[in-house]
Amino acid sequence: MEATAEFDFQATAEDELSFIQGQQIKILQTERDANWYNAVLYRQVGFVPKNYIKMSKVSWYYGKISRAKAEELLADQPYNGAFLIRDSETIMEPGSYSLSVKFEGQVQHFKILKDCDFKFYIWMTKFESLNKLVDHHRDTSISRVCKIMLRDMVPTEAPRKQQQTVFAMFDFQPDEQGELGFRKGEEIELLDCTHAEWWKGQLNGQIGYFPKNYVRQNPVRFS
Repeated sequence: MEATAEFDFQATAEDELSFIQGQQIKILQTERDANWYNAVLYRQVGFVPKNYIKMSKVSWYYGKISRAKAEELLADQPYNGAFLIRDSETIMEPGSYSLSVKFEGQVQHFKILKDCDFKFYIWMTKFESLNKLVDHHRDTSISRVCKIMLRDMVPTEAPRKQQQTVFAMFDFQPDEQGELGFRKGEEIELLDCTHAEWWKGQLNGQIGYFPKNYVRQNPVRFS
C-alpha cells in the first residue's frame, strides 16, 4: 500500500522510520497497532505514526479477511475480473498478500510475492507497490492460463427486506480499507446483514462494512 507523508517525523527509537513531508512511503502492515504502521522507506523497515501520513484510497484492499470470506464477497459480482486483495493467511511476514479474482463463476487466488527490495510480483514483472501491480493487470492478464483483466468490484444489491435502514448508536471510525465510518444518530442504508458480526451499508455515497453492535434497526432519540 502507498502513503504520503503529511508532516516531517523524526524517529526516536531504533525500530521507527524518519521521513519528511511529501515523501512516498510503502506500508507493509496496518493491523498490528492502532497508532503505528509497519512501513519501508529506502529499503529500511520500521514503524511510522499513522496520524503523520495519508493512505492512498483504494477500494480493493480488504485487509485481514479469510479466503472463504473473499470468495463470498466475490460470488455475487456480475463479471469476470472482479477482485480484491487481502492479507495472506499462510504467510505471517508483514506485507504478504493474496489476490482473489472471479472468473467463470469461480474465484481464483494468487499469492503476491515480495523480493528483498520490497517489490511485489505475481509472475516475472515486479512493481514498487500493490497499487502499481493492480494498475498493470487492469490491461495485462493476471493469469497465464486464461485472459483475466482486473476490474473493480461493484456494489451488489441486498435481498429486499422489510427493514432497509439502521441507525448509529455510537460514532464509528474506520481502521481499515473497506469499512464504513459514521456518527451517532446517522441513518445507514443496510445492504447486507448475513455476517454474524459485520454488516454492509451505504452512507453519503460510501459503501463499506461496520460492526453490527454499533447500530440498531429502530430510530431512537439522542440527547
